[in-house]
Amino acid sequence: MSKAAARTVGHAIALVAIVATACTSPSPRQVDEPTTVPLAPSGGATPVHELSMTLREVDAHGVEGRIRRSDLAEPTRAVRRTISELYTIGFVDPVRWQEGEFPSLLRLFAGPVRDQASRDIADLTLGPAARDVDALQPRRALLDVRFLADGQARPLFAVADARFAGIAQAGETRAPVTHEGEYVLRRVNGEWRVVSYDVHGHVPNVLEGGPRDAAFAPGLPSNEPLFVLVIGSDARPGQSVTGTRADSIHIVAVNPRHGRVSIVGIPRDSWVSIPGHGSDKINAALVFGGPELLVDTVERLSGIRMDAYLLTGFQGFERMVKAVGGIDVKIPYPISDVWANAHFRRGPEHLSGREALAFARVRHDLPNGDFGRSFNQGRLMIAALATLRREVAEGSAAVVPWALAAARNVVTDLSLTEMFELLVAAPAFQPRLVRNAVAGGHGGSIAGKSVVVLDGRAHAMFRDLGRDGMLGG
Repeated sequence: MSKAAARTVGHAIALVAIVATACTSPSPRQVDEPTTVPLAPSGGATPVHELSMTLREVDAHGVEGRIRRSDLAEPTRAVRRTISELYTIGFVDPVRWQEGEFPSLLRLFAGPVRDQASRDIADLTLGPAARDVDALQPRRALLDVRFLADGQARPLFAVADARFAGIAQAGETRAPVTHEGEYVLRRVNGEWRVVSYDVHGHVPNVLEGGPRDAAFAPGLPSNEPLFVLVIGSDARPGQSVTGTRADSIHIVAVNPRHGRVSIVGIPRDSWVSIPGHGSDKINAALVFGGPELLVDTVERLSGIRMDAYLLTGFQGFERMVKAVGGIDVKIPYPISDVWANAHFRRGPEHLSGREALAFARVRHDLPNGDFGRSFNQGRLMIAALATLRREVAEGSAAVVPWALAAARNVVTDLSLTEMFELLVAAPAFQPRLVRNAVAGGHGGSIAGKSVVVLDGRAHAMFRDLGRDGMLGG
């Protein structure tokens, strides 16, 4: 697997650790101009209707905020053209149905998606009913588009929401046909092509039809185990997240073949060798050399090569949880820690941004001190994954604010494109299957410092995780 692929996939598991913020500055554009796609010559008397796709609204969300109308004109036309052609081929133009095979439809999908689209062709189109239908007259074709743009206001992805309805004619029979689809598109070789979809439709039984449902989201590009270092900085408002000590350190691993995620926390006071700086608490590596040195330190300690890192601070974490509306966490025991301003009852709780941060920082009122603290931070990661998975499952458009939040609040070695692609793949991981653990050790004192000395249990855990990306696998 290439380094680029590894880094891309690494962020998929990194995003287990973070709850993202909603986008704060959408820029809706109301558009009512219809677009049409040329029809193929019929060569006969069969009536051929023309599809007029009306673009109702365009939203553009960028890392730097508002996107100018001029930056959206060309990609908007291109996305509308692709979706219009998809419905023209799939529903309106009988010449291109070709006995229900629809061969020209697949070129509108990105290469890796075509095999699955071919298997879902009956759900993406009229399907077998095309063999009996003489013509289909469109009655409604509406389109809404949401773009995700980078820091230079360049659209990277589009989420297109299409609504189609028409009347099919088969001999003397006339019957309504409906189809709705949510499509994620990106630019491929200069053209906007579909990379994922979620469609629902209905073709009447009289036309060999019935409900039509299909969904596809691209998975991870490799079945190899992948690892990311998730770092929480001790940075307070106004401080650099890369210039302060690490407050939490976790290796998050994924095994794509089994759809499993494992989290291993490393106590922040663990006494380790830091390359170029002798021995010290592991959290000092972030101060000495930023996330890159901390990654190097963890790699040498664990024997596991990291594919990516994700770093955020107190303020960033609190903002993200707050913006997403909070997260649901099951509190394992009553907590009252005045130092962390954390007071919780045992049982399920809906935590705000401030409360989630307090829960992540508790250590004075925990059964196992820093070990329990690290384990609770893993609990928050699982809760974040559950929130992300639930929202993405309801519609791919939900990933837009999550991706922007990561770009705005997280320091990482991955691009916005990589983040978005893997957020779309997030539903593949089930929170109930996530294993959460903390590297074993005991408290001690070295060079006058209160430290954690990792023991054989920790190294056995690292070896276990490194083999296949799964604890106990």
